[in-house]
Amino acid sequence: MGSSEALKQLQSQYLINDVDFACERIKLEYIDMIKRADPDYFVTLTLAYNVNECDAIKALKTCIWHVNKQVYGRSVKDKANRLTMLPFIETSASNELHFHLLVKQPHTHQGVNLRKIFRQKWQALDVHGYATFDNDEWFKKVNNIDGIAKYITKQTYGDNRPLVVECLNY
Repeated sequence: MGSSEALKQLQSQYLINDVDFACERIKLEYIDMIKRADPDYFVTLTLAYNVNECDAIKALKTCIWHVNKQVYGRSVKDKANRLTMLPFIETSASNELHFHLLVKQPHTHQGVNLRKIFRQKWQALDVHGYATFDNDEWFKKVNNIDGIAKYITKQTYGDNRPLVVECLNY
């Protein structure tokens, strides 16, 4: 089913409640964006302690900048030489923040070990979470884009917009 068909179906389901329809529409738009990005990896980065959203995003921006610098070297300031990345923020059941990143492996740098680089750069920050690296699930190859897109967008409701727009320019 295409996006426009899905939106029409949703609109008829949520005709009574415009807020629910708007949230579902945004969720569908995120899912479409994720599918178009066609990411290679699903990365989860946790925080060691409960920090506010602003500090968490600053840490993520720093990590992304350092990852890009490691991959591309001095040309990291060139927007053409940056990883394609969709960062999402999520709140856990215990009200702590963590990030999910969808990352596209650069074709020009196929030999780069992104898993190792992400781990090093996140661990170098004082907010990194120890739980992130306890198992191999923190860095996974994307095999089921539909499942991952639905998982990432599960907290899209009300005023909550999980896409971290501040990090899209990195």
